[in-house]
Amino acid sequence: MNRKNIAVESNFKALPTVEINGKPTYPCLAQEILEDKIFGPRVLKRLNHLLIAHPNGLSESGHDWYFGYLVCAYTQTHYGIKNLLNYPSVTQNLFVLCTQQVA
Repeated sequence: MNRKNIAVESNFKALPTVEINGKPTYPCLAQEILEDKIFGPRVLKRLNHLLIAHPNGLSESGHDWYFGYLVCAYTQTHYGIKNLLNYPSVTQNLFVLCTQQVA
């Protein structure tokens, strides 16, 4: 496991990255998004709308679609990264965190 920081423009902080099996992952990014004052409520609002629209439950395979836009918007806003590599690792973690809050 290699720890890295993705270099970004000087106006933004570096995004902590851990490479696993040759793919970047972002420890704690999902939790950071969920705790954000602006993006956290948006994620939970999105989850609530999805739960109402899908009363039989959500599938984990849809996490990219459920949260991908918000993850990309967050990383662009806070880290200056427009195209986050391996963003599904973050959307999956976000999905798991959200389902833990609902349970």
